[in-house]
Amino acid sequence: MATTTVLWKEGMHFCTHVKSGQLLCDESSEVGAAYPSAPELLMASLGSCIGSVLVYFAGRHGIDLEGMRIDLDWEMAEDPHRIGKIDVGVAIPARLNEEQVSTLERVAHSCLIHNTLAHPPEIDFNLQGGTRKPPPPRRAKYSRRVRRLRQ
Repeated sequence: MATTTVLWKEGMHFCTHVKSGQLLCDESSEVGAAYPSAPELLMASLGSCIGSVLVYFAGRHGIDLEGMRIDLDWEMAEDPHRIGKIDVGVAIPARLNEEQVSTLERVAHSCLIHNTLAHPPEIDFNLQGGTRKPPPPRRAKYSRRVRRLRQ
């Protein structure tokens, strides 16, 4: 299983450590926040994932994607508070025939992050005080209502 570690720095600033390095996240609601927010990072993950599968496929099939741009528009929803809608637009300057467009759309839907959002994973959670290193997660199913974890 891959591991990502998030450390709280100060205020609403967090530092995420991954195998390839680290990045900062800013969850403050201030205008001009210093770093991307978690929802922005999620959109960056989805856009980059879609782009990578398209580039890989197009390279193997001789399709020119030079200048490709992926825009992601998203809006919030409530009950529970979350991202409720994501619109993805992919612009490719080169002319594509209908078959290429259809195939590339199908390929884009196959990216890991898209599949994860479309088929949400089970999330196990464990919170514990008095320690610097979190214990392994306990099995806890999430539902619309937050449940208390039993000790």
